[in-house]
Amino acid sequence: MGDETSKALNNGSARFWVSQDQRNTLRTRFRYQLIPRMWVAMGAQYGSGLPFEFSGTPADAVAQFGQQIVNRVNFDAGRVRPSFSLDATVAAEVWKKDNFTLGLQGDVQNLNNCLNLIDFAGLFSGSGIAPPRNYALRLQASF
Repeated sequence: MGDETSKALNNGSARFWVSQDQRNTLRTRFRYQLIPRMWVAMGAQYGSGLPFEFSGTPADAVAQFGQQIVNRVNFDAGRVRPSFSLDATVAAEVWKKDNFTLGLQGDVQNLNNCLNLIDFAGLFSGSGIAPPRNYALRLQASF
């Protein structure tokens, strides 16, 4: 990874950030059975933000990544700003006979439609952006 990494590791007073050093993470999911063949669920994810190292100025970052991405970065703290996502699911057993069951499930992820930055200017992966609001519909057969 180069001479700078070697110097940082050998210098007792230097600080070498672990790239996945997120201080606080919360993931939760609650499920409620409405009727015997139908349920709903809500989930939430929060991350306090990963550290990053960017040698340029905020203006350089805007030119390279765009203003929306840079707004999700705290240059003073050297961390990506906290992220939050709210998810919802509804599912039902639509048909059941003997050992055959047909289920339908709908999911909405990132209901709040926030731009959540996972990583900024990472050494190996660049900037990671969580998906915007998205929908999924699943048809499942069990037999």
